[in-house]
Amino acid sequence: MRNPLNQMQIRRQDTHNTFGMVRTYPNGTPKPHQGWDLFAPVGTPIFAITNGFVRDIRHVPNDAYGMQISLQFVRNGQTLYARYAHLSSVLCAEGQDVIEGQLLGFTGTSGNASGMSGADEHLHFEIDTQLLPGLGLPGRVDPGEVLGYRTYSSAP
Repeated sequence: MRNPLNQMQIRRQDTHNTFGMVRTYPNGTPKPHQGWDLFAPVGTPIFAITNGFVRDIRHVPNDAYGMQISLQFVRNGQTLYARYAHLSSVLCAEGQDVIEGQLLGFTGTSGNASGMSGADEHLHFEIDTQLLPGLGLPGRVDPGEVLGYRTYSSAP
């Protein structure tokens, strides 16, 4: 299993950009973040973390994730989906088999990353247990559980 980026660093090295109940609403109530926001200037290459196939590519206007790829793979007998979001372009197609390390596309500022610049440019990367899990943390696991916490994370 490899990392989705060649250089892995949580955006601004801030735990608010890691997985879990790490963000807060204006009233101070905890709010979930479904994955890792990894610092990546626009145009940074993204890679398949393992062998699998491209299950979904979408770019829905006004979608928080913007342009995104979901890579389906099996780990320890469980089907999982690696989601790469806020992309600028993709170099793969739905249904395409890919191998670990294959170039899938490039980071961007689509979705709710629109308008971000400098140290805030990032790849949103998450691991899902369902193709489209919806809001909140259900249907997701901490990417560190799959990648082995090979970057700054909210791991204990």
